[in-house]
Parts: sequence; C-alpha cells; structure tokens
Amino acid sequence: MDVKVLNIVKTVLLICDHDNKCKKCVYRYTVEKKSDLKSDETKRLALEMYLEGLGFRSIGRILKISYGSVYKWVKEWGEKVSLPKSTRPIEMVELDEMRTYYYVKKNYCWIWITVDRFGKRYVDFVRGDRSTQTFKKLWVKIKDLEVNGFCSDYWKSYSEPIPSETHCEAKAETFTIEGYNARIRHYLAQFRRKSKCYSKAIHMIGKSLKLLMMKLNNELTILN
Repeated sequence: MDVKVLNIVKTVLLICDHDNKCKKCVYRYTVEKKSDLKSDETKRLALEMYLEGLGFRSIGRILKISYGSVYKWVKEWGEKVSLPKSTRPIEMVELDEMRTYYYVKKNYCWIWITVDRFGKRYVDFVRGDRSTQTFKKLWVKIKDLEVNGFCSDYWKSYSEPIPSETHCEAKAETFTIEGYNARIRHYLAQFRRKSKCYSKAIHMIGKSLKLLMMKLNNELTILN
C-alpha cells in the first residue's frame, strides 16, 4: 500500500477511536456540541418566565423544551442562592404567615415571612406548620438583626419570643407585608388560589421563594 494512503488510513482510524458511535446505526460521529444542550440565554429566559408567573409546562411549551428541564434548572438555581442578610439597621419589620400546599391539598404548608417596611424588601422566611416552634426558627434568623420594632397581627406565636417593648400587635400595622404576600401569589403560579399549578415537593416551595424574593429585592444576579 502506498505510504501516503497508509498514513491517511491511520489518521482516520485514530480519529474514529476518539469519536462517538451511534447505538442504532453503529456509525461513528464527532459532535462538538450536544444537540440537546441549551444555551445560558435559554435557561435565563426560562427562569425569568417562571418568576413572572408561568408554570413549568407552560414554559416548556413556549420554549419548545421539556418541562422537566425547566424544573431541573429552577431546582439547581434555588439550591445555589440564599437571601443576603441585612447589614444595616431596620426601622420596622412586619411579620405574617401565608398558607399553601404541596402534592395534595391536604398537605398544608405555612410560610412565615418578614418584610422591611421602609426598606421595601423581603428580610427572611421559613416554611413549616403554624406552630410557635416554626416561628421560633424564623426568630433565630432575625433576632440578631438591628431592628427597632416588630409589627404583627394577634397570632399567639408572635408574642412569645418577641420582646413586648419592641412588639406592636395590630392588624392595621401589617399593611406592607399583606401586599408582599399578594406579590408572591401573583408571581409564583403554585401559590395562586384556584390554580392548577402546585408544588409537587415541599423543598421546591423554599427554592422558589428564595429566587422570587431575591429577584424582587434586586439581588438575583442570574437575571443580570
């Protein structure tokens, strides 16, 4: 065999050794980029649509992708981020709780939320039942912040850990956080009343809330 031809054959065989092989037709092929690999722009757009009130299936239909991929991206982003702690004094923190459910309507989950009234931002949250023990988990997160006062309704769980001298109990003093609760129901499909969207797993409630709160606080750099 001609030396030149022999060298060409060797080169082809060497390339084939590093290529992929199709499982159906057994032919080898080289792919620089997987056909199912989505761009960062597509992922960012999917997250933005999710935080604007669309469900996973709706996003999948619009972007012509699997809704499971959208779920996976939101889950991964929710695991990576955390609400930044406030480093400046807060004049007034409002506290409230809202109810949602996961998997079936009998599985209630309560979200305990804190909002900076004058800073116009979410401070922190926890999820659980409506007991004092759940609120104490939230109190551990916020008690060391420099806060001048707390406002809540008359729910008994608030009065136990919060010092009475800094605690104002009045339904009329929770007007800011009531509006912020409404924003959550507006921007996350699974929190809406009478909606077909709902969280299939309880951990997705926390991940979704972190992402939304950071977005509304202008702290979610993923969307920049």
